[in-house]
Amino acid sequence: MKTVDVFLKRVKELSGKECEFGFINDYAFKSMVLAEGRFILQPESQESRTIGINHRKERNRKLTLYYVISNDAVTNSKEVVEEIEELLKVMEQDREILLEIINFDYYYHVRNAKEEESNLTGLVVFEINLDIKER
Repeated sequence: MKTVDVFLKRVKELSGKECEFGFINDYAFKSMVLAEGRFILQPESQESRTIGINHRKERNRKLTLYYVISNDAVTNSKEVVEEIEELLKVMEQDREILLEIINFDYYYHVRNAKEEESNLTGLVVFEINLDIKER
């Protein structure tokens, strides 16, 4: 899981925010507020495939990177989206990440989650899906 360790370290360093390995449900079970302001790197799957007659392996790993932030009058959601997109662009070119992997692709979903009906603003939840081709 060296690839996962590299992603944990680099997300933390590049974003300046905490990044933890785990499952979003561990946070959502009690309260999504526990996840607020930090990245959570969740494992999804890994597959290997034999390539060529020399039995070389190609490994593909899927991870989901979650980021949760409060959606209130102070938060400008557009700035947060730009911040996440800039982080992803920097990660694409990060030497430490590229030394460990061949390539990674990503796509993200963003949504507003409310814990209670009386909660007017809720939380902005980014779900960034990473498809990684490992060395």
